[in-house]
Amino acid sequence: MWIAGLIALAVAGFCGYLILKARKRQRKMITTETFTTAELRTLQAAAAEAAGPGVFRQQSEVAGTAQPSSSGVLKSEISATECVWHKHVVTRKFWETERKRDSNGNYRNRRVEKKEKVADRESEQAFLVTDETGSILVHPGKVVEGADKIVDRFEPEDEKEERTELSIGSFSLSLPKTQREGTIGYEYEEWVLKPGRKLYVLGEVGDASGDLAIEAPSLVSTKDEETLMRESQSKQRLFLLGGVVAAVVGVVLIVIDVLR
Repeated sequence: MWIAGLIALAVAGFCGYLILKARKRQRKMITTETFTTAELRTLQAAAAEAAGPGVFRQQSEVAGTAQPSSSGVLKSEISATECVWHKHVVTRKFWETERKRDSNGNYRNRRVEKKEKVADRESEQAFLVTDETGSILVHPGKVVEGADKIVDRFEPEDEKEERTELSIGSFSLSLPKTQREGTIGYEYEEWVLKPGRKLYVLGEVGDASGDLAIEAPSLVSTKDEETLMRESQSKQRLFLLGGVVAAVVGVVLIVIDVLR
């Protein structure tokens, strides 16, 4: 019983970590000033005049719409959807035989369904966030919160055909022999950010690369700041409740075990 108590206390600790993480992001949104793209370019020009180009740095929030850069629109790899950013994940589901000892001490084999990611990619090309005063480049990270999920399907494997490669749309992946046996099928997921979607970007604006851009933003979302703040507060209340309940349960289980 004490083991269950320790697990409950670990859950409580994890809830505390999630609260701190949510508060940190919320504090960053509160303390970071919102600028228009024109205001950022004015600040950049002043910094360049005072200290030369390539030295401008400014933490900023920028709100606008997503637009393609001068490189043009992208096409997602699985569905060929026109977008400014895309991400896909391919997961293999397969059977694996496990050998375990039962309550009588006898070893038995059992077949267990498992899964593993075989592909997890996102586009790296910069896109623009455009407001009424102009545009600024955004170098995206691994996640765009609220991006549209346009592919979510599972394709069962044909047991009669042993594939050496996955191929769908412009996506292809060679399969080593270790990833062919016992395959149940493949799950395909894809997210895109389409031109014209409203966008909120939080991060450091700089011109070290030559162009004014938001490099490695800490948050890119299709939700506005007010919605993000409201959701953050709701999550914190939920984590707090879960943490308190888990802590109480953990302490009670440990005390009961000690007193037995």
